[in-house]
Amino acid sequence: MLKKFVRAVDALNAAIGRFTALLLIPLVAVVFYEVLMRKIFNAPTTWAFEMTIYIYGFHFMMAMGVTYLHDRHVRIDVITLQLPSKAQLVLRLITFWVIFLPFVGAMLWAGTEYAANSWMQWEHSWSAWKPPLYPFKTIIPVSLLLLLLQGLANFIREWYQLKGEDI
Repeated sequence: MLKKFVRAVDALNAAIGRFTALLLIPLVAVVFYEVLMRKIFNAPTTWAFEMTIYIYGFHFMMAMGVTYLHDRHVRIDVITLQLPSKAQLVLRLITFWVIFLPFVGAMLWAGTEYAANSWMQWEHSWSAWKPPLYPFKTIIPVSLLLLLLQGLANFIREWYQLKGEDI
């Protein structure tokens, strides 16, 4: 059952990663449109700058889980690389409980409250365009939940590796 959980979380984050990567296409299109309108036609838009922030923010936040899946987060491991691979594995298992879980859990809690507060107020942007902010703020807890699930999946995978098994 744990192996199925790991495979499901990996597949979910990989699919979200593929979708998130495709968001670069509308991001580039919006930036291109704004530059064209501003520089060529001298008619800047009221929405393009803010839209690029929202698209890029979604892209950045939703990529956390898939980045962790592929072990691409920034890590300072100068000392740990000197350790034997089994010791590195044990250290990763310990730091999951000591650092990762409390930090991501606290951020998930705070992000959920932040998004819920925005939904309760039906919060909108302060700009002239005034798009609703609550859907964008909901991305924070969703992306952190995906990161937490991927962290659990990685922990399970590393636990099996410590026991000499593969998933």
